[in-house]
Amino acid sequence: MSRRSLAALLLVFSGAEAPAAEEAPPRPFLRKVIGLTDAQLAAIDKGGVVTKQLPSPDKSEIAAFGVVRITGTTATLRQKMRDFGSFRKVPQIPEIGHFSEPARVADLNGLTWPPEDLEALRRCRPGKCDVKLGTASLERMRNEIDWSAPDASAKLTALIKDQMVEYVTAYRQGGTDTMSATVDKTQPKVLAEEFRTLLRHSPYLPEYVPPFHQYLEAYPKGTLADTTDTLFWTRDEFGLKPVVSIYHATVHEAESQGHKSLLVAIKMLYASHFFNAGLEIMAAAPTPDRSGFYLLDLYRTRIDPPTGMLSGVLMGKVRSGVEKGVAMNLTTAKARVEGK
Repeated sequence: MSRRSLAALLLVFSGAEAPAAEEAPPRPFLRKVIGLTDAQLAAIDKGGVVTKQLPSPDKSEIAAFGVVRITGTTATLRQKMRDFGSFRKVPQIPEIGHFSEPARVADLNGLTWPPEDLEALRRCRPGKCDVKLGTASLERMRNEIDWSAPDASAKLTALIKDQMVEYVTAYRQGGTDTMSATVDKTQPKVLAEEFRTLLRHSPYLPEYVPPFHQYLEAYPKGTLADTTDTLFWTRDEFGLKPVVSIYHATVHEAESQGHKSLLVAIKMLYASHFFNAGLEIMAAAPTPDRSGFYLLDLYRTRIDPPTGMLSGVLMGKVRSGVEKGVAMNLTTAKARVEGK
């Protein structure tokens, strides 16, 4: 992103007033940087959700942007976000829950691991598996699961949940470095490096909100005032198969020019299919007339690109799915804040 783009984005984040001869933020940013049309800007003014796919630096990465105008306050948004289980609940996410501190297996009582995944795990070996998992997980399955036993699926589910708790516990103690390396493909993927790649592709964070960026990068070592962290899990049905994921949500309230803005980062720690990393950045700043606020959502994810004759078609579906996900997140946030 160019310095010109960054400057425009700063106006959006800060809610600063534009010179009299210019449109008020975030319209200059949305028009010049994102490339929205007059019709799309008009739709935003009427309370509609507008999204757009963004260019990506390589085939493994997908990015989408969205914006909506919400009637209410950023304080209400933050209050609603205190319970991500309710805030993120939509029909496509039938199961969701948060991890207590310390994390417990009971936190996962509401999670139903997809039966097709349990069956696929029987056939897993390093370099070839239909579920994303690490070497340690494979070893535990070999040593602890008797696949011929009638209770094999129940014991496998218990083992998976136990490992999810261990994973969250390790992350809370050591941060990004503790994220596993998946060996479901021939080429292992180090999830920590995949996430750091997304951070590098989000240069506006270190340049314009360095404390927030440093906190995300250093977690759990640093501190940042007016910041809360939540670890939660989901089982979603957005794509071709159900996906179980673990996330870390960071909500930070900042004051600028006498009013409060909100920054939210939602970091994917693990996904059972498709995704190697994900980072969603949401920014909420008051509208010029202070009747509400604009909520901007930028989502980046790194995947294993599809191959073969239908790779182009499949990639198009993935990109469309990511953009629809951004739209749904904004629609849900608007409904939660406005009480609809």
